[in-house]
Amino acid sequence: MLPRDPFYRRAIETLSFHPDPYWGQPSSSVDWCEKNYEHTRYVAEFFNTLSSLPMLVVSIWGLWLCVRYRLELRFYLCWAGIGVVGIGSVAFHGTLHPAGQATDELGMICASLAFLYVVLEIGHLEARRPWLPAVECSYALGFAIAYFTSPFFFPVFIAMYAATVLLIIQQAYRVYQLYASDENASAAWQRCLFWMAAIGYPAGFLFLWVPENALCPSYPWLFQRLHLHALFHLVTTMSPYCYVVFMTYHRCTVLKRDAEHRIGLGLAYVHVKASA
Repeated sequence: MLPRDPFYRRAIETLSFHPDPYWGQPSSSVDWCEKNYEHTRYVAEFFNTLSSLPMLVVSIWGLWLCVRYRLELRFYLCWAGIGVVGIGSVAFHGTLHPAGQATDELGMICASLAFLYVVLEIGHLEARRPWLPAVECSYALGFAIAYFTSPFFFPVFIAMYAATVLLIIQQAYRVYQLYASDENASAAWQRCLFWMAAIGYPAGFLFLWVPENALCPSYPWLFQRLHLHALFHLVTTMSPYCYVVFMTYHRCTVLKRDAEHRIGLGLAYVHVKASA
């Protein structure tokens, strides 16, 4: 089966712009607007692959912060989830192979479940829903089985992932309200982080992902030069990054840990002071 464009589900006409692509002809279920193997025979979509690397950078940075400040396992899973999505995105766009696509898309589902757990349990010292990890693991397993069973699962994946993201934003807004009227610096940081997280992902989807995939088949000469999907990757790296930082600070307040926002490597992060 030939790869199809993700919006109209029409078969891709030109599989490769290189006569001998290193990873073979694209065989993923979807293909994107960027020309395949235009710049090198070793990378299918050069800019889409390159723009996935920041996910790995922020993942490593976040995991280091977890170790440094002895954060809870849930935050390790969030940062690791971003890294897995980054690896999957590099594999998907770099090869346009089904294995890379599965790593990317299943990684997105698992990362979103880690994010959902964090916000649902954010305000409790002990787990209020001890059954939640089992439910989420069962959901992920069922999703994976359906994913590999149906060859036309991509639209379902988009719908289910979007629903999870919207639920996370709705639940995170309840946390945001705790900082909405405070005038101190920490509250201002929290408000900024929330809105960057809450607006970034939906805006990236609506104004970058959708236009490229809806209009590229009609205006390929334009959208193959704009690289909106690569920009989408950058926006959707910063959005979850801000979300995890936002949640980390609030979790520290719940646990009575002395924390403050700081800037490191040009990024906001939460510095947790050592216990006396």
